[in-house]
Amino acid sequence: MKKQTALFLFICFSFICHSQNGHIIVELNYNTYSHASLKSFQQEFIEDIPEIPIEVNDNFPANIGFTLGYKINEINTSFFLSYNSTGGKISYSDYSGVIRITQPLNAYTFGGEYQIELFKDSGFSLGLRGFSMLSNMKLENYTQISDNVTYENIKFETINYGAGGKLIYEYPISFCIIRVSFGYDITFGGTLKFKENNDFHLENNNGDTVKTNWSGLRTGLGIEIPI
Repeated sequence: MKKQTALFLFICFSFICHSQNGHIIVELNYNTYSHASLKSFQQEFIEDIPEIPIEVNDNFPANIGFTLGYKINEINTSFFLSYNSTGGKISYSDYSGVIRITQPLNAYTFGGEYQIELFKDSGFSLGLRGFSMLSNMKLENYTQISDNVTYENIKFETINYGAGGKLIYEYPISFCIIRVSFGYDITFGGTLKFKENNDFHLENNNGDTVKTNWSGLRTGLGIEIPI
């Protein structure tokens, strides 16, 4: 995605952090993802060369992510930046050579989350959030037959929009607050456009658009630091 967009989001986030009193949030996440369109697209590579027993090594699995946020206490709202990654990989090798196709995929998320206290002084709250995701994917094709090597690297980019909800538990310890969360996000959009020319996008063998879909479970373990 455009570097200018990422820079703009970073400046906005920095401005929020310096303009209000609140809590800095640092969180380690473990998330699942749908990506049904990409999984189906990867399967087509296997079906296109049935004479070779290619195996699936990675099929856009769940993975660890990171979140940095800032919570403004006066409005019970936090603004956050997140990073997530996953990908697909199929390969086969024998004495004659190697075939490997990988699709590394990552996303940078910017959004806001409003917290609703569920029970007074219980530490439990409901977080309702909206966000946008800047995604990048590479389609890397590596083939080696004897001493002949072929390598292709095609880059794609897209924007997803989404919304979600999660249960949050916060427990104060010493100077910080332990934070645990569990929820679900739904994302929309995600047409993978060629990075070198956004007028064209990725399609499968049937001519259907291949899209990202980061929808899935969201879990988090982190701390809040009052400032």
